[in-house]
Amino acid sequence: MGAKLDRPEAWLAIHGFLVAFVWEMFQMPFFVSAGLSVWQVTMRCGLASFGDAGIMVIAYLGTSWIKKDMTWLQRPERLSLIAYLAIGLAITVVVEFVAVRVPWGWRYSDLMPEIFGIGLIPLLMWVVVPLTSLALTARSACADRNG
Repeated sequence: MGAKLDRPEAWLAIHGFLVAFVWEMFQMPFFVSAGLSVWQVTMRCGLASFGDAGIMVIAYLGTSWIKKDMTWLQRPERLSLIAYLAIGLAITVVVEFVAVRVPWGWRYSDLMPEIFGIGLIPLLMWVVVPLTSLALTARSACADRNG
C-alpha cells in the first residue's frame, strides 16, 4: 500500500470514521432531530464521525507520546489501552458538556440516559468504537507491513 497508509494513525482515521459513522446513525433516536431531513441527519452523522475519528487519532498520538513509541499498537498493553480510552473519554466529556449547552450544539431526546448532564450513549461509544477501530487498525497496519 502507499507510504501514507503505513502509519497506524492513518488506518485509525479510516476505520475510526467508518465505525463511528455506523454508531452515529444507530444512536440517532437518542438525539433530537425533529425537522431535519434524512439527508441532514446523514450529513450531521458524517461530520460527527470525522470529529470522532479525529479524537481517536489524537488519543492514539497522545498515547504514543506517553509511551514514547508510535508503534505501541503492535504490542498493545493494558495501560496503553487505558491511556488511549482515557484521553478519548476526557475529550468526549468536554465536547458533550459544551455541545448540549450552546445554541449550535445538539440536544438529547428523552431516551438518552444522562449522568451529570452528559449522555451515557456517547460515553459508551468511546469504549466500543475506539476499541473496535484499534482492532481493525492493528489488522490493517500489520497486513500493510507484511505486503
